[in-house]
Amino acid sequence: MASQEATPGLVKREGGEEMNNSKIKKQDKKLRRALEAGARMAETSISKIAWDKGHDRIKVVSGKLDYRIHQILDCVADKIAQDHWFGQVLGFKSKPITKELERYIVIIEGHEFKNFVESQNLTNMYLIKIFKEVPKVVLDGNTKIPYPISENKWLDIHFYEDNICGVAVAYEKNEFKEYRSDKKQRGKGAGVEEPVFILLFSNPYGLAFFRSAMRRYGTQIQDPKLYRLPPKAQELFQAIRWKTDLIVINTEQASKIMNLTWPVKNKARLYERIRLVRKMLKILKDNEFINYNDKTYEEGKKVEKKAWTFYVRKRKLIKNERTIN
Repeated sequence: MASQEATPGLVKREGGEEMNNSKIKKQDKKLRRALEAGARMAETSISKIAWDKGHDRIKVVSGKLDYRIHQILDCVADKIAQDHWFGQVLGFKSKPITKELERYIVIIEGHEFKNFVESQNLTNMYLIKIFKEVPKVVLDGNTKIPYPISENKWLDIHFYEDNICGVAVAYEKNEFKEYRSDKKQRGKGAGVEEPVFILLFSNPYGLAFFRSAMRRYGTQIQDPKLYRLPPKAQELFQAIRWKTDLIVINTEQASKIMNLTWPVKNKARLYERIRLVRKMLKILKDNEFINYNDKTYEEGKKVEKKAWTFYVRKRKLIKNERTIN
């Protein structure tokens, strides 16, 4: 039940309007080439929420918004952006039935997620475990998120201790049998059916995430190389990728973004944490996810005042794409 806004092979545009000028055509050409070269599409607002978590505007009251949750939501966003979703009208008896979709659904098969993160060694049981963690991530707080279909491109979101989406698993059971996979594993575990994950978005933020991922300006190109970096480097980048201006982040904020304990017990642990932040930032720079000047990016002479300034790398393209003129 996808809308008619979709451009085949590309993500949707705001309001389904026709945009035929040369700038848009050039953008579409670059996007198509990036996707053909293996780029992924990631939704933007979840990055802002991770950033706000580090700044105490959003609380994660259960679960963890960790690197695996981000990977799963990126995989969802990529499928939405390519128009692989469907919607439902729930039609509860307490209100009139309308044609407006009230729940959106994405189906992800086990092998699709493995291919998305480029890791074939994930077992069925591990996949089931990490997907079942998504609804356990419960958020609370008020914030603004990037939202391409609002008038000013921002949306106020109020969490009343709600999760992001629901997850059901179709796997060697009659339950959800219409979604079960006909694929069997090869090699170790040969003949075992792969799990299929049904992700359901129906609460206010889940609907905002979904509708944002439908549109070109609600998404970003993501280099799959990110998913091969250390988990803490992934978590740090996932929280900053939405930023287009100078980023300033201190030890406390970086720690909270990376799901590390804060405050630390003593000065020795603080030095250790600072070294970890430096290491993760260097990994992101060396892999061309961020830019900074080695002489000026670290601020604060006192250990308690340490902070880092840098930019998300502009026009980040994946390796194969860089070879195209």
